Amino acid sequence: MSFDTDLADYTAAQIIAAMGCPRSTAYEWKDGRRQPPLWQQSVFLHVLAAHSKRHNKTVIATDTSRLATKAGSKRKRG
Repeated sequence: MSFDTDLADYTAAQIIAAMGCPRSTAYEWKDGRRQPPLWQQSVFLHVLAAHSKRHNKTVIATDTSRLATKAGSKRKRG
């Protein structure tokens, strides 16, 4: 597979978090305008895969009605 194809599995936010690269670099990689050198591509994909395994969290919907009140406030909003 190519770098572009493998990178499609990740969001720009995941790339930024895993690599610590600038936002513009992540979006240029995603858009196919730029690529890292060939010798770095497999290393970067490995780092992304490892990072996503460590930080793969399921988003759970929560009751946000409690967020409308300040802590210690007796008045309820919303």
